[in-house]
Amino acid sequence: MSEPVLDVRHLQVQFITQTKPVVAVEELNFQLRKGEKLGIVGESGSGKSVTSLAIMGLVPTPGRITQGEIWFTPETRSPVDLLQVNEAERRSYRGGEIAMIFQEPMSALNPVYDIGFQITEAILLHQKVSAGDARRKAIALLQEVQLLPSDEALQQQCLQEHPSYSDKEVFSYINQQKQSILKRYPHELSGGQLQRVTIAMAISCNPSVLIADEPTTALDVTVQATILDLLRHLCDERDMALIFITHDLGVIAELVDSVVVMYQGKVVEAGKIESVFSHAQHPYTKGLLACRPRLDYQLQILPTVVDFMDVTTTPAGKIQITEKQTDINHQPKVVTEAEQQARLKQLLQQESLMSVKQLRVGFPTKGMFGKTKKYLMAVNNVSFEVYPGETLGLVGESGCGKSTLARTLLRLIQPLEGDVVFQGDNITNLALRSQKLRSLRRQMQIIFQNPYNSLNPRINIGKAIAEPLVVHKIKGDRHKKVSELLERVGLNLDLRNRYPHELSGGQRQRVCIARALALEPQFIICDESVSALDVSVQAQVLNLLKKLQAEMGLTYIFISHDLSVVKFMSDRIIVMNQGKIAEIGTSEQIYRNPKTAYTRKLIDSIPTGKFA
Repeated sequence: MSEPVLDVRHLQVQFITQTKPVVAVEELNFQLRKGEKLGIVGESGSGKSVTSLAIMGLVPTPGRITQGEIWFTPETRSPVDLLQVNEAERRSYRGGEIAMIFQEPMSALNPVYDIGFQITEAILLHQKVSAGDARRKAIALLQEVQLLPSDEALQQQCLQEHPSYSDKEVFSYINQQKQSILKRYPHELSGGQLQRVTIAMAISCNPSVLIADEPTTALDVTVQATILDLLRHLCDERDMALIFITHDLGVIAELVDSVVVMYQGKVVEAGKIESVFSHAQHPYTKGLLACRPRLDYQLQILPTVVDFMDVTTTPAGKIQITEKQTDINHQPKVVTEAEQQARLKQLLQQESLMSVKQLRVGFPTKGMFGKTKKYLMAVNNVSFEVYPGETLGLVGESGCGKSTLARTLLRLIQPLEGDVVFQGDNITNLALRSQKLRSLRRQMQIIFQNPYNSLNPRINIGKAIAEPLVVHKIKGDRHKKVSELLERVGLNLDLRNRYPHELSGGQRQRVCIARALALEPQFIICDESVSALDVSVQAQVLNLLKKLQAEMGLTYIFISHDLSVVKFMSDRIIVMNQGKIAEIGTSEQIYRNPKTAYTRKLIDSIPTGKFA
């Protein structure tokens, strides 16, 4: 067995607070060999990202490494403890021989500079090459990460578009395509394309170790699958070691060789990925594996991590975990297909709550003299019904028109054509400032994807929840109403005086749900409302939404790119592709008998945790 390229020994990282030090990573040990792929898995706050920052020498203040060793073996030199070298030497390793891909590519890239400048800057910083060579290498990297087609593919593309081009013109066309991609700015690329740019930057100096910190969390399942395939291919081709950090064990099932599971700074389980999946020993690992929605059968509620373990604190301040012994009577109930059909039949017998007919939404593109040249159709001739008490799933990749449709249903976007009838009123014909539309909007609410961006950072949680009551001039005891809403969504009343930055992601999303419920609506749109959450917190929020629907008779349109989540929540599912409805049916029909290749691609891209 070869010597490890990275050997982490007894690592401990603390954050110094005004009261006492907070241990973020405690007694962490692992080894990584050349070409090996290691997964580090855990919820937010488990210490996985702090571990990666410690390896890179980027632990932010007031954090500090208080114990341990990080031995790195460069390509042609003897092993070195990264914690003992000076900052100048540490910087020579960082980005060159140990590279990192961050979670949010838009934050990792500078919006002021084009991507060509940013990739060549990384090359010039670590390699002694000319500016021209750096630019040529940047193009080769973009081809390697499959953001730019190969020269052969570009040549074929040129000849298809221009069959009469000479060899010189073909060469000019290929060069133009290459230079064009380098001149693009981050805002001109999709999330998946941006992540490929950050991967190109990370591998630009041929590192021995690549750290990928949640690189697919914010991506569609189809784009996620292509990024995972790309990382696997790059590691195999370059014999590069990989540390892949995630909160979802299912994502890394077919990517990594071994896995480390972390909980509150400690390793609770480690081993080969097949062994951990097949025979998980620790209750926390069992909980992470169980809380992702299943595709092969439908559960009434999702299991969560707390169903598998009890966490107590000893008098010495140490965390103690004990496994819960659950009997068969406390196992999650499986909803049979007959029960699903009976519920759907009952729902469809009612008069529809919302009716959408031939809806078209387009965004104008300008021509000469500022006139509208044409419309880019985001929603094209869409029709469907939503019934009281139903959850209608809306699934598709980014750019398919899901969110545009949602905002149009609430009249936040004006459609070009079509009707949206809610409770018998055609809201597309109502004036924006009319009292009738204002009254109807009390019955229609939306929960957005990013709870932090949805809340005003300058007002506390109590005021944020009470804000709709103030806007709509609802009389009564608002303090009492806010307390009731906090209890309803499972939050402690003490949180009402805290600010958004003092809450976790799951708590913030519960606050957004409480605010949406403040006006006692009938209809709520959940627009990617769980996609940014850990799988365990996601399960809790999904269970909460189902519970609230049963208690309050709510009607949902549930939007997501993840068909497994939509299948768990929905009675019927609409699959959207390029602004149109690709197919519509029950959740079981869509999963078991997809009518289109597009739907099959969405299903095949879902991380299931099964091995090839």
